[in-house]
Amino acid sequence: MEMITITSILIFGIFSLLALLLLINVSSMMAILLLVSAPVVLVLLIPETVIGFLTYQHMVLANGLVPVNNFHILLIIWSTLIGLILYTEFLTWYLSRNKA
Repeated sequence: MEMITITSILIFGIFSLLALLLLINVSSMMAILLLVSAPVVLVLLIPETVIGFLTYQHMVLANGLVPVNNFHILLIIWSTLIGLILYTEFLTWYLSRNKA
């Protein structure tokens, strides 16, 4: 494995773990805030490094038609974590409503 691939796994793992810990220990709004603000703040602070990291190509699928970059992996993580957060919010609302 290349060093950038290991670094990508570590960065996305830490990012996901922080979002899940915020979801469980603090609140879902803080987890959503982290999911949105962390990449935006990093792009504003160190744009060349972050853009280079997000555009790093891991593989190409479908005979070169579909590249898989770190940005695509970030979108998969975002959609999964936002789905988990919305599910927990809905479940919390459903379980806490008054029974008539």
